[in-house]
Amino acid sequence: MGDLRTAVVDTLRMPNGSHTDAIERRGWLLLAAVLVVLSLVTMPQLALQYRMRGVQLPLGEIIFSGFATWLPFLLLAPAIFTMARRFPLEPGNWRRSFGVHVLGSLAVCVAYAGCRWAVSHIPFVDPEPLPFTWLLVSQFYLAFQSYWVLVAVHQAWHNYRRFRDRALRASQLEARLARAQLEVLKGQLHPHFLFNTLNAISTLVHRDPIGADEMITQLSDLLRMSLDSIGVQEVRLGQEVEFLSRYLDIQRTRFHDRLKVDVDVPEHLLQVLVPNQVLQPIAENAIKHGLATRPECGRIEVTARRRGDWLELAVRDDGPGFRLGPEGLPVRGIGLRNTRERLRELYGPGAVLTLSNHPDGGAVVRLRLPIGDGAELAASVEGVSA
Repeated sequence: MGDLRTAVVDTLRMPNGSHTDAIERRGWLLLAAVLVVLSLVTMPQLALQYRMRGVQLPLGEIIFSGFATWLPFLLLAPAIFTMARRFPLEPGNWRRSFGVHVLGSLAVCVAYAGCRWAVSHIPFVDPEPLPFTWLLVSQFYLAFQSYWVLVAVHQAWHNYRRFRDRALRASQLEARLARAQLEVLKGQLHPHFLFNTLNAISTLVHRDPIGADEMITQLSDLLRMSLDSIGVQEVRLGQEVEFLSRYLDIQRTRFHDRLKVDVDVPEHLLQVLVPNQVLQPIAENAIKHGLATRPECGRIEVTARRRGDWLELAVRDDGPGFRLGPEGLPVRGIGLRNTRERLRELYGPGAVLTLSNHPDGGAVVRLRLPIGDGAELAASVEGVSA
């Protein structure tokens, strides 16, 4: 199953360099084919125009004139496409880009006339070469129009590539998010956790039937919320806190009076969007490494604060704290590593996850997330060893 998910993700990866080069080669071949077709279409038109003037051109000269009309654009296309790539006509910079392209189109008109003039001076091609000025004036509209057509084609291709790349990234992100959600769900529904929960329920059935019934309801609600939110990228902080509270309720039943929970989330922050199910693995890590091995009572504190344009979420326990690595940095568990990967996949450079040991004892995990719609985030981990 894991190999299948990996294969799906690999299939959705961005095209590699060789694939992109192959697409570009096909694009140039298509452009050359279009110019050849235009040349062939132009030939009978030239013959008809000269015949109406009473001039009978040799077939070879008609063929040469047809190709000479369009093939120079194959030489000029790299420069035109470079201009189109460096100065795209997009909102925010279209005025500057438009001005640059006006100058570029004039330069192409001059270059095109120069190509036609140079071709006409090839020996045995034209016994009476046309003056450069005449070519510039007579071919100005064709060159000017062709420049803007090529710019429009490049812009359309660029927009298509960008749309396709976004669709690919969205599909890849969706697949990875689904995999991450499954990993989170797997962690929540670990057989050991289910065994302890069901064992606690079976104990309560005879001693406290009402409590056992309540615990069954809590477990079913947690499972339902987990299944309903698979594939959801972000949820309101209030929904995230509700899910965490249901998880901690079950843990409190499991540990009886050994686990104390303090959740401090201001009401005005409940509508802020946060990554879905981001707090539960952190709380699970705190219980597993900070409280589960201790005979005495332990405490978990969950807080949310606004720091300017940032939302800071913190989960603290009063256990032994993080084990320090060789460089004196806290060593994270697999759950926190998965959390960091989820943040990176969801956002990009901006969201920060930090691990530290509290001066008064215990471990603290902090998440700093930008507040706002559509923010481009990036997940970086500070104070954490690999």
